[in-house]
Amino acid sequence: MEDVTFGIYIPSYKRAKTCTAHKFLQYGTYVVRQSEYDEYREALADYSDHIEVWGVEDSQICGLTEVNQWLVDNAPEQVIAILDDDIHHFFYRMYDTESIVDPELITSELERIGQLMADLGIGFGATDATIRPWNYDCEFAFKGCAGAVRWVNRATFKAKCNKELEYNYDLDVVLQELLSNRIILKPKYFCSKGLTDTNEGGASGKKRGDQVACINLMKSKWGKYFSYNLKTNVPHINVKR
Repeated sequence: MEDVTFGIYIPSYKRAKTCTAHKFLQYGTYVVRQSEYDEYREALADYSDHIEVWGVEDSQICGLTEVNQWLVDNAPEQVIAILDDDIHHFFYRMYDTESIVDPELITSELERIGQLMADLGIGFGATDATIRPWNYDCEFAFKGCAGAVRWVNRATFKAKCNKELEYNYDLDVVLQELLSNRIILKPKYFCSKGLTDTNEGGASGKKRGDQVACINLMKSKWGKYFSYNLKTNVPHINVKR
């Protein structure tokens, strides 16, 4: 990537022995609480030649929104990719699906999207929140829900990660960017799959009541531009682009 600095980051909490995203990368950095730094260093020792571990003061990254905002504010690169730590599958999704296991190819795709965002001046990008094959209708979309990989172009990104909307912070970020920057970038051909908070650590301890309260806050904040089907657990970004 010429003229654009790019970094790959994986925030993680209580998953030193179960995190998997690093297995698909040529390089990257885990961002963990300082109190867990030694545990992650030991668990990732076999990958230490290309995977770093950063320990940050616990109070600065004590939640999902805090660690993501910390990265936006403090990462040294212009464009960064932020990956969920439990990603266990990448694939191309077009009219057929094809699994991707080569770290060089996956890393190149992450870089490619970062370069496109820098070239086009787009602040936020994300993989699709759904991996259903029939959801593929174009190579790129410019609105929609965020999945397990997010990109931030720090020079043009204007959103803030809001603590009170923690369980839907990524949806809130999308809507903020659509308001401020008009579009986001969604590569619908390139998908990732994680464990959706079913493994220990991360946000797996969130309660249904807290989720519903967060959804109601989103509805109050964004009105007609946000809706959520509680029966199917599917959110909708109701913005035309």
